[in-house]
Amino acid sequence: MDQVSRPMLIALAATVILAALWLVALRPKPADVADTPAAPVTAIGKAKDAAATSKAADATLADATSAAGGTAAPATAAAAAAPAGATPAAKPARDVKPANRREAAVVRDIRRGKVVVLLFWNAKGADDVATRGAVRGLSRHGGKVAVHVIPISRVGQYESITQGVTVNQSPTTLVIDKQRRSRAIVGLSERGELTQAVNDALAGRP
Repeated sequence: MDQVSRPMLIALAATVILAALWLVALRPKPADVADTPAAPVTAIGKAKDAAATSKAADATLADATSAAGGTAAPATAAAAAAPAGATPAAKPARDVKPANRREAAVVRDIRRGKVVVLLFWNAKGADDVATRGAVRGLSRHGGKVAVHVIPISRVGQYESITQGVTVNQSPTTLVIDKQRRSRAIVGLSERGELTQAVNDALAGRP
């Protein structure tokens, strides 16, 4: 075999040294699992506390529902129980001052437990004039029935009474019973129809 030249030996030695350096110093290290930060203990503790609080709230709600006898009644149950065909009239509180003297007179009769017949009319309408005559001819039943005839132009002065009732044309007659339920009769009304409405109101029929 021919003798290897010196330059070739130097090159081979350099290659071996570089390979050794790469293996020792430059080879990538595997990820150190121990260096990965663990979840904070405080966060875990707060999550456990929140879960415990939620379970306690659910248990309290279940106990309250059971003690009440089952499912809670809807807030609108009282409204749903109102008799069909009758619109609840406004209930003027005793400590509320009426806006004017005319409204005060009607409110006073309502508070005294009378059946109130309230006619909103227009003097220029034939049906209005006929309805006004029928309303004025109603029996007062020994003072148990109060009748008020009001121009339709003044309907805005009776807001505490007409609240919840639509009065946008004349003639419109409201019959308000002792429970302060209001029945609206729109258009021409004869005495027989009004008398029946008043009798129903006196008897507490809707």
